[in-house]
Amino acid sequence: MVAVLAAMVLTAVILKWQAARGPGARRPFATARFAGDGGPDAAAVVGLGAGPPPSDAAVAQRTTMLHGDARHTHRSSGRATTSAPAIDWTHDVGGPVEAQVTASPDEQTLYAASLGGALTALAREGGAVRWTLALGDRVYATPCVGDDGTIYVGSDAKKFMAVSPDGKVKWSLDTDGDADTGAAVAADGSVVFAAGRAIYDVTPLGFVRWRFAAKRKVYGAPALGANGRVFAGSQDHPLYSLAADGRLVWSVDLGADVDGAPALDDHGSVFVGTDGDEVVRIDPDDGRVVWRTNVGGYVRGTLSVARNGDVLAGVYGPRPRAVRLLAGDGAVRGDFAIQGTGALDFGVHGGALEDATGTLVFGAQDDAVYAVDAGGRLLWRFTTGGDVDAPATLLRDGTLVIGSDDGLVTAFRPAG
Repeated sequence: MVAVLAAMVLTAVILKWQAARGPGARRPFATARFAGDGGPDAAAVVGLGAGPPPSDAAVAQRTTMLHGDARHTHRSSGRATTSAPAIDWTHDVGGPVEAQVTASPDEQTLYAASLGGALTALAREGGAVRWTLALGDRVYATPCVGDDGTIYVGSDAKKFMAVSPDGKVKWSLDTDGDADTGAAVAADGSVVFAAGRAIYDVTPLGFVRWRFAAKRKVYGAPALGANGRVFAGSQDHPLYSLAADGRLVWSVDLGADVDGAPALDDHGSVFVGTDGDEVVRIDPDDGRVVWRTNVGGYVRGTLSVARNGDVLAGVYGPRPRAVRLLAGDGAVRGDFAIQGTGALDFGVHGGALEDATGTLVFGAQDDAVYAVDAGGRLLWRFTTGGDVDAPATLLRDGTLVIGSDDGLVTAFRPAG
């Protein structure tokens, strides 16, 4: 009788929690494997890692756009330090840094955008300011760097700009809304980005080739697939697939806001997170939903794809964490929890960066940066002075670069 009563009480608690979370929480978890609530120290052995990555996986060789490449895989050829990181230098760029710090093609100059409204070029060695360019309003967009060194970046001033390597504006394009998503350079050299509810494709000279209008705001940076295909979600709930000429190929309604940028694996499969607490896999050819996994919190940042094909996502509260899902069926392979506040809008924003050894590096809104090795063990935790929503950047030589909401860009020395 006691067991029956206990089961009834547990069922009632679960139903009450699901009702409080709203419609997006009604689907069951794909795999109930979560880290404990004891904070970073208690979460270190849950298995976020999945062993060393395969050596033949595609890896971006430069750090010139959001998550390293147009598919947003977030893989680096560098090796992150495995011991407590040593600061090489820090620089205050005048406002919170929500965008990933990117680099020139030779990785000797770093580009940091801030909510203070400026784009700042910093020397890789020593962090000296090479130039600063005011962009008129807050900058959430990750700067994107072309092969010739041109920097493409937008701002909330409703402008998208091309900036020369010496900090001069080459051209400026007025947009219909805030140009606050990271751009990607297509194989033909065109630049794809979103502003307001529109997705744009422009030439390197700033001429608009096409524009596609969603019904509501597009918050996530478009990802680019084979044959110039463009994938982007919006707050009207669909994920859109566009042809290289801007024609709609398909759209699929995911039932909740799609605020984060999608990521594509090495076979072209599309993965995206939603405010319905889900990570969703979608067939790139016909828009069919292959699987959808409820992870118990908003998934608002750009996803990542590890070299072994696993999907990496950041999850918001009430149980904030970084998670690793199997690409085949969406089961949660492992996770790493951070100390939560109970708030639904507090958590980990985006998928982790994977280094050459399988170590994962990610920031969180507890003001910290984490490194977890390929076996899932916590290597180190570094505390900053503000939320770390910006994706980490790892240069080829192993220099780790972090932007945070305290306005600082911090460069850590490579592993000795």
